[in-house]
Amino acid sequence: MTVLSPYRSVQRVYFDDLDALNILHNVRYMLFIERARGDLYNALGFRWDDDVDVNPDKWQVVAEHSIRYLSPFRGEGEVLVELTPVKLGNSSLIIDARVRSTHGDIVYAEGSSRLVRLDPATNRPCPWSDRFRKAMTPLVRAPA
Repeated sequence: MTVLSPYRSVQRVYFDDLDALNILHNVRYMLFIERARGDLYNALGFRWDDDVDVNPDKWQVVAEHSIRYLSPFRGEGEVLVELTPVKLGNSSLIIDARVRSTHGDIVYAEGSSRLVRLDPATNRPCPWSDRFRKAMTPLVRAPA
């Protein structure tokens, strides 16, 4: 399967994702972005249920999140999350995200996440594996 950039993942919005005003709660946007990132990793062959010896790159943490809310999403339905890796460093990865309508004409939020790969023994930053780098590099685009 060919994975394209931006990577697109449809996320379902349920009643319990909404606030008292029937608007998608602000913290859910980051949850949907994180779920889409999991979908991206799975599409690239990096499964979370694999042992760390098989998938050492799963030993990563979020170093930073930023998000801007541009338009409210109201009610239940679906949103489209677009992920664009913009910088693959030695031990870090920056992925930009947009949460938009499934037809694409409304952008509800945009943000960025910086992830850092850790050595499982020391919990210190360490390089991404060659396998991860080979899979992720073709998806990296300069920020818009």
